Amino acid sequence: MILKARMTAVLLAGLIAVPSHGYARSGDTEQPMHVEADSAEFNDNTGVSVYRGKVRVNQGSMVLTGDVVTVVAPKQRIQKVTSEGNLSTFHFVNDDNREIDAEAEYMEYNIKDQKIILRRRAKLTEGQNTFSSVRIVYDTQTRVVDAGDPKKNSRVKMTIMPQSLKSKPKQ
Repeated sequence: MILKARMTAVLLAGLIAVPSHGYARSGDTEQPMHVEADSAEFNDNTGVSVYRGKVRVNQGSMVLTGDVVTVVAPKQRIQKVTSEGNLSTFHFVNDDNREIDAEAEYMEYNIKDQKIILRRRAKLTEGQNTFSSVRIVYDTQTRVVDAGDPKKNSRVKMTIMPQSLKSKPKQ
């Protein structure tokens, strides 16, 4: 049981720590991590851990929520993190103090590709700029957004604020 608890802590630490190298505040990984879920299970043979029931993981500026969060980490090397449910969310603040929010019914973070994939009711917000679509892929290294419905049944909706409006103080 102690081994399971340690393995779970290691995997959850990686869940939050790995993405932060690309885009969240650099000091976030040094902050305490807090995890809440109704249940948790870990398969030592496969390296897959599953957290269910109003899952909330936060560390520093980063907060991940979902009904079911799955971490795929064979040999304690995280490959993929998924979060799904009614609406999964991911919030963080980068070193430039820009707040970035992602939400979708299904969210996947692929460690190797450094991409966040959002599906179904997908929305990505950075400051006052928003993207919403059936599918959004956000490359965290290049900060490139690829959005659209592969079946062409819906359109991408965007709000992109001009630089002049971004810099004006709010009244």
